[in-house]
Amino acid sequence: MNTPIRIKTFRSKTLQDAFEQIRAEFGPDASILETKSARFGMFGWARIEVTASSSAHEKTSENNPPDADKQTTANLVADSERLSDPASDLSSEHINETSDASSSGSSIPSERTEAAGVCKRDCVLTQLHAELLDAGIDRGIACQWIEAIRETVDPVVAQDIWSLRSEVRGWIRDLVHAVPPLPLDASLQQVIALVGPPGSGKTTALAKIAANYSMEHEGSVGVLSTDTFRLGSNYLLRNYADVLGWKFEIAESVDQVAPCLKKLETCRIVLIDTRGCAPDDLESIEELKQLLATVEPTETHLVIPSTCNSRSFLRYERGFEALSPKRMILTRLDEAGGLGAFFPCLQCSSLPVSYLTNGQNIPADLIQATAMRLAQQIMS
Repeated sequence: MNTPIRIKTFRSKTLQDAFEQIRAEFGPDASILETKSARFGMFGWARIEVTASSSAHEKTSENNPPDADKQTTANLVADSERLSDPASDLSSEHINETSDASSSGSSIPSERTEAAGVCKRDCVLTQLHAELLDAGIDRGIACQWIEAIRETVDPVVAQDIWSLRSEVRGWIRDLVHAVPPLPLDASLQQVIALVGPPGSGKTTALAKIAANYSMEHEGSVGVLSTDTFRLGSNYLLRNYADVLGWKFEIAESVDQVAPCLKKLETCRIVLIDTRGCAPDDLESIEELKQLLATVEPTETHLVIPSTCNSRSFLRYERGFEALSPKRMILTRLDEAGGLGAFFPCLQCSSLPVSYLTNGQNIPADLIQATAMRLAQQIMS
């Protein structure tokens, strides 16, 4: 008994599964019309699409010789082994082209390997893209990096997530700026002033820097506080000065700064703690400017909390520009969780980063900034 030809498309994870569905639906006389890979769903899962048809004259089992059934089934199995994996497009191949494929079969394994490599690379790139977004890196920048990897990175390297992370960290390292700590000169006193907004962690950062220097150069560190608005900060600095052997002075006005510096003239390094002020508080900025003119610091470091957003970051940098800072200290990394959102700011900033702080422990939670450490924090 004859029946009309039926055509149907089967979807499956593997070609073998698709052929099993075809045999169950159409029997051993099925014909494969088209085989190709496709992606479905929100996440683009790879699937195989096989379009098959029933025979032109489907016959009952009584009229179908057993040997013919076995031969057709064997052909299907042979073709399933010949066809490539889900990442390749084999839409031009049909089951009745087995003889042509066998003549060029030597190229199929290499094509299958290459397609599998492309599929693996795409999966790794998807993972890396998600990690970059999770780190707070701008979506447009993340997409540019992924495309750059596709175009420039060796395909074998691009299949390994660890290698790609290292590659991207290398790119970031070349785009950000860091400087080593100020070297101590035995013949010249070094004066470092810290400025920044309220709550930036300026006093704690100063205490960490002073502790580090005092451990390496005992008895040669002095601290001058000009912040008389917060008594707690001076209490902290005085306690550490007593424990670690700093010389500590408090100047309650600009007029007292010079006499205090005179008392610290034997110190090889003097750290100046200033009161925090808003970047748009022009009156306070002018007072700080007069203070720094009296102090004449070797370097001024702008302290910025890494918990702020990019807009605030730029606001701080521009607002304190009148104080001529030469370095930047990024604090409170333990609260921010990373510097991904700051990458464009750090790339464009004229201030190199000198220190990173990531906690309240003095002096343990102070990290000397390097380009690689910045890259690690940006991708964390």
